[in-house]
Amino acid sequence: MGILRPLSIARSRPRSNMSRKNELYLSRTTRPGQPQPQATSADFEAHANDSHSIWRRIRGDALLFGGGNVGIMAAQLAFRAILIATLVPAEYGRLTLILTIYNTIWIIGASGVPSSVARYIALIAPAPDSSIIRSAAKAAVIPTVIAAMSVAIISGIILNSLAAFVFAAAGLTSLVYSLLTVGILRGRGRMGLAVLVMLIAAVGEIAPLAILWRSGLGVTPLSAFGVFCAGNVIGLVAGVFFTVRTRPREASTMTIAGEKTPSPRQLLGFSMWLGAATIGVALLPLVVRSAAAFQSYTVVAVIDVAILLLSIPQRVGAIILMAVVPHAARSLDKGDMSLTISRREHFLVILPFMLAASVVAFTPIVRTFFDTVGHPAYAKSGVYLALALLAGPARILYGLVEGILIAHGEGRFLAVNSMTVAIAATGLIFAAAALGHTVIAFAVFVAAFWLIYIIAFSRTDRLISIRTSSPAQE
Repeated sequence: MGILRPLSIARSRPRSNMSRKNELYLSRTTRPGQPQPQATSADFEAHANDSHSIWRRIRGDALLFGGGNVGIMAAQLAFRAILIATLVPAEYGRLTLILTIYNTIWIIGASGVPSSVARYIALIAPAPDSSIIRSAAKAAVIPTVIAAMSVAIISGIILNSLAAFVFAAAGLTSLVYSLLTVGILRGRGRMGLAVLVMLIAAVGEIAPLAILWRSGLGVTPLSAFGVFCAGNVIGLVAGVFFTVRTRPREASTMTIAGEKTPSPRQLLGFSMWLGAATIGVALLPLVVRSAAAFQSYTVVAVIDVAILLLSIPQRVGAIILMAVVPHAARSLDKGDMSLTISRREHFLVILPFMLAASVVAFTPIVRTFFDTVGHPAYAKSGVYLALALLAGPARILYGLVEGILIAHGEGRFLAVNSMTVAIAATGLIFAAAALGHTVIAFAVFVAAFWLIYIIAFSRTDRLISIRTSSPAQE
């Protein structure tokens, strides 16, 4: 099937539920008092074709999360700028090593729990969700303890301080559970508050550090790390506050897609699959950097420039994922709408990246830029930058289909897909690099992202959709 085939999502329903969808359609097209005619396949198909694009449904939330991420990135840059201004290189190097480890290991602690809880809550919203929250909080305990203790031990050793151990344990635990509250708020449709929690945490990191810097008290690696961890604690406090303030109050007998509330073990299992899917994708940049070392560390530096460029569409895809999961889950529960992505929308995503890649590959713009800034060694990054741009659409579009598959409960598929492709690509990347073909190795790296997306897209296309379902087929 073609990659640009319109994508729609629906769910397999009993005949009575399909009839309910027809009644919903007819109730909107029949005047009060008139008898409602029997729905036909043609009527239902026309209704499905009138459904809004998924982009139209999520664009407001995506822009909201995008704006929040811009604010977070600005705070992170300011945080690093103060560290550079106040610490000697050796101290700064030690601290950034700890922060890099911290920002990698938290993925183990989160393990997909925020997206899992967003999915489950969105399926029943606005019904009470306290049982789901309790399951999620319990599910996160074991991975959080493992991640927090790992970071705490490493931080304590590198900074040679018991205080660093305490800071890391408290900070990473708070980070995981603050992200859990963000998932809860996303599931409830409180996107603005979800973004606000993340912004409050970011401000909670930079503001105290700026005060220390300007007060003359001085900034040390330990105090900067303590402030960083304190920001996560502040984010957790804000998340808990907003979660309590927005909790549903009405009584309801609704269940999750006809099932009982997931147990902590079930929710953790689903979340671990999502975590594995994330790790599979996250491994690829590390693999291609490591393979480039066969040539030289200069080649590693050149490739790193291209990977840095790819991180932009990667972040956009993550933003789209955060917006899609609640919308897709709610639409699946209602069963009366489709979320689609058309050929035209695919084209609009892909075209700008293709044009930019062409400019980078066939003009001297990259060489001219690096010659101008006095770093001609990076001029060879042009071909890698062009390839990275070609991978951009796959990273953006994957956020869309990943969100839809999470809503469908396809966590295991996502993990198997990303890990299988990553493992296969790893062998090819190292083989190409060992033979001296680093460009080919990077091309395999780019192709892996497209393969992960295409397989995931095909999976959504095979799910029963409104476009291919009709009352006659039930």
